[in-house]
Amino acid sequence: MARKRHVPPIPAELPPCDGPKLPLFEHHDSKIEWLERLGDSDGTTHEGYVFRVKIKRAEYAIKVFKFYDPMESEYFWEPLIGDVSLHTAAYYTDPFYNECRAYGRIREAIRKRPKISDAATHCYGFLFLGDRDQRHLEEKKCDLGLERVDLAYQRQTAGGVRPRAIVKSLAPSGHGVAEPNLRKILDRIHTLNRERIYNLDVRLENIKDGRLVDFGSSWTEPHILLNKQDAGTAYSYRTTDRVMFDEMLVEEKISNPRNIVAMHSMTLRPRYS
Repeated sequence: MARKRHVPPIPAELPPCDGPKLPLFEHHDSKIEWLERLGDSDGTTHEGYVFRVKIKRAEYAIKVFKFYDPMESEYFWEPLIGDVSLHTAAYYTDPFYNECRAYGRIREAIRKRPKISDAATHCYGFLFLGDRDQRHLEEKKCDLGLERVDLAYQRQTAGGVRPRAIVKSLAPSGHGVAEPNLRKILDRIHTLNRERIYNLDVRLENIKDGRLVDFGSSWTEPHILLNKQDAGTAYSYRTTDRVMFDEMLVEEKISNPRNIVAMHSMTLRPRYS
């Protein structure tokens, strides 16, 4: 008789390390009705795929993440944090866990200051997809890259070889970055930074209705990689969002007659607070 392979239990929250955590989606075991791909022309990002779905008669956006091999970024994290487990490295470099940590911090902050909910697209939690949903992704030719990761490592992770996903509110298709909204958008970025969330990917394609929608590249403190940076480099990471905001307005030729800027051009010190 064939021995059953051990499947790690689904945790109530992720990631299992110091810092903020995102809870399991309330309806994680409910049927998912896949409606359409969102995002780029084919619904693809380098981190995964985004879909409009229906769960228990409510519509959501689901981001399905590609499988992640922390060895691919070992050149970056190993010199900083040394010989740590691959699981530990992944908790701070895997786009799935990056989003879990960022949205986990936002949820923590909302409990104390409800107005912070306006700073980013709402997130409902994470889930792991079942066989039926995996077949749907295969039919849609969504390549999650399972064959390109170490299966022995992957089977030991939360969820094992089941695809990981995060459930969010549906956002309007337009970015909403325009002269009347620039101050509000910058204020939202500043709010996230005050909560020690650094998106590190502020660009027009990552903004919907004036809010950041993707945190796959983000760093959220406490962060073991940020802790290992020298003071100058750490400052650069913590101000990257504001630098990118200013660059976005210039590169995208956004009208800015009031000269709303996040960083002083001479000193690169925060000007907006």
